[in-house]
Amino acid sequence: MPRRSYQDIRDWLFARLRQTSGKKVAYNHKVSTHIGKGLPTLYAYLNVLNTMPQFSADGLTLVPGNVLASFNVEDLLGAIFEDYQSRGWEIYYA
Repeated sequence: MPRRSYQDIRDWLFARLRQTSGKKVAYNHKVSTHIGKGLPTLYAYLNVLNTMPQFSADGLTLVPGNVLASFNVEDLLGAIFEDYQSRGWEIYYA
């Protein structure tokens, strides 16, 4: 079973959101705070995450049904974890 640390996934997501918006990222921020509003923007951003070298190497496959426009950063992180776990990965806390 492949393994990935919670901290790696969180750090990759937070760094990408910070790079996109230029703002500090917090769990309770709406995802739209960092990527902009609207479903087309959200769907495009899921593709950005899926194709990040770190996530694509692990096979991340977020799709619009996994993530809602109203999600906050913590919800998005949870959707990423669920994707990993659905593909047989173990998420561990270091």
